[in-house]
Order: sequence, then structure tokens, then C-alpha cells
Amino acid sequence: MKGIDDMAEEQRRDQEMEHADTEKVEKKSSGGSAFEGIYEQLPNISIRSLDKFILFCVIALVAVIVFGVLKANHIF
Repeated sequence: MKGIDDMAEEQRRDQEMEHADTEKVEKKSSGGSAFEGIYEQLPNISIRSLDKFILFCVIALVAVIVFGVLKANHIF
């Protein structure tokens, strides 16, 4: 019976740890900006590659806007 008690105690500790982890995540996400802590929530993605992707999206958005303005002025 000692083995069963040990396993039950281990499961309780695991559940308490999971509950504590979810409370930490909720506290982090509850305050501040919607984008605050976004890097911590994305696992296994380097910050450099994420920044490059964001930069690519911004450049593409600017290009689309410039193309639209030029097309509206009948240049294209």
C-alpha cells in the first residue's frame, strides 16, 4: 500500500505544479498590452526568425499600399 500512497502524493504534487503554472500564465497575460509576453508564449521559435517574419510582413504591407496608391493615380 505504500506504493499507492506514494503515487497518489506524486499526482497531487503534479496537479499543484500545473495549477501554479496556469496561475502564473494568467497573471502574465492579464495586465498590460495584448502583445506583452508574446515571445514567451511561442515555444521553439527563435526571436530573430520571428522578428524577420514581422519585418517581411511590414515590408509587404508597405509595398501593397504603395502599389494601391500608384494604381489609384493611374500610374500602373
